[in-house]
This record gives sequence, C-alpha cells and structure tokens, in this order.
Amino acid sequence: MALVAVEIVNNSDQTVRRMLDEDGEDLAYLKRMVRREDLKSVEVVKPAARKPAAK
Repeated sequence: MALVAVEIVNNSDQTVRRMLDEDGEDLAYLKRMVRREDLKSVEVVKPAARKPAAK
C-alpha cells in the first residue's frame, strides 16, 4: 500500500496530480474511466531521482 503520484488529464486537457494508493480502488476506477473515454489519460508519475547528499 504505497502512495504514488498520479497525473490525470480530462477531455478538456486539464491536468491534476493526486497521491493515490498504487493498489487501491481509486486508481483502478480512473483507469477504467480512460477505457470508457471519460478521461484522456491516467498515468503514474515516476519520482525524480534524488541527488546524493553533499558532505
């Protein structure tokens, strides 16, 4: 049950980012809405690579 950043684009090209459970029902529902063409896209955003700490 890890939280992941999800980018959601609706049919009006408006974009929203949300933190969702990667195995949760909300993410599954949003992906189902893409298949029904109620949303343009739903994708999990990969976190940016972290730089090593300076000494």
